[in-house]
Amino acid sequence: MRRCTAGAAAPAALLAAVCLAVTGCGSSSQPPPEVDWAAGVCRHLTDSGARLAVPTVDRTQPVRAQRQMVTFLTALGDRLGALRTAMGKDGAPPVDGGAAAFGKALARLDRARASVGVAAATLSRAKVTDQKSLNSALDAAGTSLRAVGSYKGPADDLRTDPKLKAAFDENPGCAAADNAAPGGQGAGDGS
Repeated sequence: MRRCTAGAAAPAALLAAVCLAVTGCGSSSQPPPEVDWAAGVCRHLTDSGARLAVPTVDRTQPVRAQRQMVTFLTALGDRLGALRTAMGKDGAPPVDGGAAAFGKALARLDRARASVGVAAATLSRAKVTDQKSLNSALDAAGTSLRAVGSYKGPADDLRTDPKLKAAFDENPGCAAADNAAPGGQGAGDGS
C-alpha cells in the first residue's frame, strides 16, 4: 500500500510542476501583446489629459479671456505633442495591419495638433479690446478647430481595427483614458 501511495503521488506532483512551469495551469497573468500595447496608449492618453481643463471664460474681461484661451490652446497643443512623442516611442501595435492603423491615427493626431496651434496663434495675434472683438477673435480661432471638431483622439481611430478594438476593450483603464485625453470625448470648446 505504501508503494501505491508514493507511486500515485509522484506523477501528480510531476504533472503539477510541469503544468505550472509551462502554462501556469491555464491562468495566464500576461495579457496578449496587443492588449499590453493598448494599455500603454491609454496611459499616455490619461497622462496627457491630466489636469487640463477648458477655462471658464469671463467675456466681460475680454483681454483676460483672450489670454486664458491662448494659454489653454497652447497647453493643449503641447499635450498633443507629448502624446505624439510617447506613442511614437511605443511604435505600431503588434497586430497584422497595425502599422497602417497606427500611421493613420498619428496623422490625425498631427492634424489636430496643427489645428490647435493655428487657433492659438490666430487668437494670440488678434487685437482684443472689448467683447465684440473677443467674439470675433474666438470665431476666427474656432475656424481652424472646426476641422477637427469631431476628433476623439488616437484610441478612437485605432479602434477602427477590430483586433485593436478588442485590445482596447479588454483594458479597464482605457474607458477613463478616452475621456481624459486632450482632444478626446472629455474636451470641450470653452464656450
